[in-house]
Amino acid sequence: MVILITGKAGAGKTHYSKELAKELIDQGEKVVVLDGDELRDQTGNKDFTDKGREENLRKAADLAAEFERDGFTVICAFIAPTAKFRYMMRKYWKKSRVIYIPGGTLWEGTSYETPSWVEMDAQ
Repeated sequence: MVILITGKAGAGKTHYSKELAKELIDQGEKVVVLDGDELRDQTGNKDFTDKGREENLRKAADLAAEFERDGFTVICAFIAPTAKFRYMMRKYWKKSRVIYIPGGTLWEGTSYETPSWVEMDAQ
């Protein structure tokens, strides 16, 4: 199972993902957290154009799929600003959920498509 936690910058995705991971670990689950900021730091991808975002999210989705195959519950904390990007990520995973964290901010000139209830329950 992969849980994609999404929202704008500063909404609390990282904090929520770590708290959720603690709860699941306490219940005996194997859990890994993938964080968008940490992945960008590790890969050196500082390209925030659509192309750069898609590349970062594709890497995250592939990495999450590997952990999912190994029996982990994977919690992904990423902005994933468009439905197109979120659907692309979910195609990598056998089972997934989307959790939207409201609030946060956007960089000037950027936009964010809030997930619909249908999208969050799609898989």
